[in-house]
Amino acid sequence: MSRKTFAAGLTALALWAGAAAAPAEAQQITTLYYQEVEKDGRVYVFNTPERFASFQASGEIGTAITLIGRGEGGATLVAENETAADLYLFKHDLPGYDRESPKPYKPPFDVSWKGGKTTITSKDAKIEIGSRVQFRFTQSEPEEGESKGSFRVRRAKFAVSGTIYEDWKFKTQAVWSGGSTTLEDAYIEYARNPMATLWFGQGKAWFGRQELTSSGSQQFVDRSITSERFAAGRDQGIGLTGRNSSKTFEYGVGIYNGNGRNQSANDDNDFMTVGRLVWTPFGEYKLEESALDYPSSPKLALGIAGMSTTDGDDEVTRLGLEAAFKVGGFNAVGEFYQESLDLLAGETLDTDGYYLQIGYLYPNRKFELAGRFAAVSPDVVGNADENETGVAASWYFAKHGQKLQADFRQVEDEASGTTDDEFRLQFQIVF
Repeated sequence: MSRKTFAAGLTALALWAGAAAAPAEAQQITTLYYQEVEKDGRVYVFNTPERFASFQASGEIGTAITLIGRGEGGATLVAENETAADLYLFKHDLPGYDRESPKPYKPPFDVSWKGGKTTITSKDAKIEIGSRVQFRFTQSEPEEGESKGSFRVRRAKFAVSGTIYEDWKFKTQAVWSGGSTTLEDAYIEYARNPMATLWFGQGKAWFGRQELTSSGSQQFVDRSITSERFAAGRDQGIGLTGRNSSKTFEYGVGIYNGNGRNQSANDDNDFMTVGRLVWTPFGEYKLEESALDYPSSPKLALGIAGMSTTDGDDEVTRLGLEAAFKVGGFNAVGEFYQESLDLLAGETLDTDGYYLQIGYLYPNRKFELAGRFAAVSPDVVGNADENETGVAASWYFAKHGQKLQADFRQVEDEASGTTDDEFRLQFQIVF
C-alpha cells in the first residue's frame, strides 16, 4: 500500500471514528458511510447508502473493484470503489493494494514559449506565433563612388503557423521592410499522409537549397549572389510534398503562376513548374546552415532540382544540384546551377553558377568562422562573370534565435571591371 493511499485511508477512518464518538453537532459536520457484508465466500463493502440499498434489494453490486484473495482468510474482496476497499483493508489491518496514479490534469487550453515561439494549444489546434528582427550596419566600399555606412532594419517578420483538426497545417508571414508591409507566405497543407502532403497558396517554390533555408538560419549575413540569381523565390500555386518515415528521402513538386508573390493574376498563359528530390542517407538534415546540433555522426544531404518557366517570350529552364554535410562543428554546403534561356530569335543563352560555403563551429558551440566563394558565369562574348568571395564570424547567444554576425565580402564584376567591398554587421533576435 502506498504512503499516499495509506494516509488517505487513515484520514477517512479517523473522520468516521471521530464522527461516531463526537456529539450530534459534530456529526452534522461530516460522516463517512461504510457497510461490510459476507456472501457466498466473498466480502462486499460499500461507502454509499444508495449502492448498499441496491445490493440488498437485487443481490448485485454492479460496477466494482474485485481483489481476489485480499480479504480476511484469503476471501475475495468486492468493493464499491477504491475508498471502500481502502477502509476495509485498513479496518482489518491488511496490506493495501497498488493502483495507477491519477493522470495529471491537462487543461483544455495551454500557452507556452520556447525557442522564440509562443505556442497556443487546445483540443483541436496548435498555433505558433513568432517574430524575428534583423538590425544591420553596412559599410560599402565601391571601387567607383563614395564609401558609405548605413544602418537599417533588414527584416522584421511576424508569422503565425500551426495545425488544426490534426491534418491541416497553415502558415502566414508578413515582413516589414523599407517602410512597407509585404505578405510573404500564406499557404495551407493537407498533411494526413506524410508521403503525399497537398500544398496550396503562396510560399517558396522548391528550387534552391539556400533560398529554401530561412534568412534567419543563414551562416552569413545574407545569401550568396548565386542563390539570388538562380533560386525561384516565392510564388503562388499548388504542389505536393512528402518524406518517408525514416526521413531519408523527401521531395517537392509544384505548379505556380511564375510571376512572383502577391500578384492578382498570372501574367501569361504559361506556368512555372518545379521539382526537387533530396536524399539524406543518415537521417533528417534540416534546412539550416551551420552545425549547431554538433552531430557526433555524419549528416549528409544530396539533392537535384529542376525548374521551367518563361521570361516574357523567352523559355527558361534551370537545373540545380545541391549538397550539404556536417559532423561535429564542421559543416559545408554548396550548389551548382545551369540555366538555358531560349530566346525568341532562336538563340540560346546558357548561364552557370555555383557557390561553396564551409564553416567551423568551435566546441563552445557559440563562436563560428565561415568562408564562401560564389560565381555566376553567363556564356556570352567577352567575360561577364561575377564572383563573390567572403568570410564570416558569428556568435550564437541562443543558436539562431539570438545571434551577432559579421561578414566581409568582395564582389567582382568582370563585365564592368569593378570590384566592390562590403562589411556587414547584423544582430538577430527571434521572439
